[in-house]
Amino acid sequence: MKMSSNREGRKIPLPIIGGNNKNVKAWYILMKNWLKMEKVTDDEEKFQFILAGTVEEATQIVSDKFVEANRILNLEECRDILLERYYLNEDERFRELKTLLIMPNESVREFNDRYLDYYCQLSTDNKAKLSVYDYENSIRSRTDIYEKVAYEEAKTIEAACKIAEKVERIKLGSRSVQKGRKFNNNNIQNNYPFISRYRSNQNF
Repeated sequence: MKMSSNREGRKIPLPIIGGNNKNVKAWYILMKNWLKMEKVTDDEEKFQFILAGTVEEATQIVSDKFVEANRILNLEECRDILLERYYLNEDERFRELKTLLIMPNESVREFNDRYLDYYCQLSTDNKAKLSVYDYENSIRSRTDIYEKVAYEEAKTIEAACKIAEKVERIKLGSRSVQKGRKFNNNNIQNNYPFISRYRSNQNF
């Protein structure tokens, strides 16, 4: 098997995991979307791009598993072995939230799913150390949405998330929202199993 891949000539930047980025769930979602949007369907080619999307120790982790299994790995298998290595404890989740930023091709809804995934797992004490300002900083690159959230002066992170998603829905229009709703629901169920219940309890 030829273990190489060309990152150039693609319309969308290849999602990268490893080094300072240890957010496996976000990488998995972005890589899954990337492969779909770039119309990569061949299993061997998929694995080449998955491997190209790893750096430093993540490359070693996936490569070791590839050698051990003596076959190409699918994206879900790569996600699972990276999750085992990159499991975050309470302090690491808190630090991750303090510096978490929305990614270039990520919707606000998708970003909120991974933000709330970390947030819900924090202790009450650590939740109290996070403010709406921290969340606003995370979406600052989406200027129009950030400004609307800041203007509304939400009292809680959950309320700020609701405002941001509402602004995004208005921007996208009802047709785009309906088209993306099935993906969003599947995304929550498969990658953030308890977020669906949390959203329901918070009425959004």
